[in-house]
Amino acid sequence: SDAVGDWAILTALFNTAAGGSWISFHHGGGVGMGYSLHAGMVVVADGSERADRRLGRVLTTDPGMGVVRHADAGYESAIKVAKEKGIKIPMITGKGDK
Repeated sequence: SDAVGDWAILTALFNTAAGGSWISFHHGGGVGMGYSLHAGMVVVADGSERADRRLGRVLTTDPGMGVVRHADAGYESAIKVAKEKGIKIPMITGKGDK
C-alpha cells in the first residue's frame, strides 16, 4: 500500500491514552482497500465526572492531532491555529522553524 499510516496510528494511540472508550483503526473509506488509513473513536458520556474528564481529554486530543498533522504538512491555516491556541509543535515552534 502507498498509504502513510503514521498520523492515523498516532491519533489512535493518543485517543487511547486520552481515555477513548472504543478506538478503531481502519482503511478503505471508499477509495479502495489499503489506500486510505483512518482512526476513529467513541467516548461514553454517562454523566459521571470521570466521563466528563475523558470527554474533555479526547475532544481536545482528537482535533488537536488534526491541527498538528496539518501544521507539520505546512498548511499556513493550521500553523496559525496552533500559534493562536498555544499548541507547541517542535517542528514549527522550535529548532527547524518553517
